[in-house]
Amino acid sequence: MGCQKLSRKCLHLVTEYQGRGLYSLSRMGISSLFYPSTAAAEAAEVEYKEDVVRNLIDVFALLGKSNILCSNKCGYTSIYDTQEHAFIAMPDQNSPKGPRCIATYIARTAAHARSDFELSPKVDYNVFDRKPIGERNDSLHLMHMDQDNPCSFEVLACYPVGNWGWRELPAPPFFGDPDYKAPGNVAFAVVDGMGICVSSATATYLFDTVDMEWRKTGDWVLPFHAKAEYIPELRLWIGRSASRPNDLCALDLSPAFGGSGDVPLPMVQHIGMDVDLPEEWSLRDRTLVNLGSGRLCIVSFFFHIANDAQQVVVFTGVRVVPCGNNNQQGERGHLRLIKHKSKCLITDSIRYVL
Repeated sequence: MGCQKLSRKCLHLVTEYQGRGLYSLSRMGISSLFYPSTAAAEAAEVEYKEDVVRNLIDVFALLGKSNILCSNKCGYTSIYDTQEHAFIAMPDQNSPKGPRCIATYIARTAAHARSDFELSPKVDYNVFDRKPIGERNDSLHLMHMDQDNPCSFEVLACYPVGNWGWRELPAPPFFGDPDYKAPGNVAFAVVDGMGICVSSATATYLFDTVDMEWRKTGDWVLPFHAKAEYIPELRLWIGRSASRPNDLCALDLSPAFGGSGDVPLPMVQHIGMDVDLPEEWSLRDRTLVNLGSGRLCIVSFFFHIANDAQQVVVFTGVRVVPCGNNNQQGERGHLRLIKHKSKCLITDSIRYVL
């Protein structure tokens, strides 16, 4: 595993200027978090340059590896192509989602193509009316967790003759609960490449992007803070622990997609990050980015209390591996975290890392 190349070459940084809502999309190389390099190359890794500036954007989401969706408070949407350094105009959303929405990238598969014809007569919410032309198989699902949103769940996908469009999807079942309140933290994950697992305050549900239907997975809640990332090398989902701020946790969600409901709560394994903070640093937030090939980047946002609460952003390259030769799934204490290198930026402008 140590010789495998990273699936991604950079992180995408969303930085904000002093004017509120004025953003820049930038890149930061990540190879030096894992591989030896010269001092000059390491210095270049932590530099980032302005690509483009947009105004009044409040939703950013990664579409594939190199495209970034930008959407504002009115639902106006565009995609920034980081390779061509250009914006592509997109249709407007059916209703704006806001910064509290969750975004999941789903690649179109042969199963989606079959569902166009097999399910369209009986399913009202069909993403692709016909098989699209070309190789555009990207789709991005946005879900706002406020049940008062007139169109809380929709998908951006490419339709015939190369046209992109938004399609409304059925709202999650827990929106029908009169006691439901939009949570501050939404735990979610993509399962089997075609299902979206989302937890309410009391249960977990799965949306099948092929059948376009929701079903209840179980009366338990995903233990993650925000999104969990699937690591194929471990056959496990890993994310930040919702109950332990300095921990990662892992579990096997594969039964959730194939099950018919009432799936038992998977056994959770906690993986300590062993973070020793300087006394003058206060942790504000963390983001977990999947880099591929079994590697992750933990992005930690700190306040430097001794320096007028200046923000410090630390990028740490890590791998989660089985302890010894034991690779059994579903057992506690059989995973460990391997830390590689860290890079530190002192800046108040970074808002998101994708």
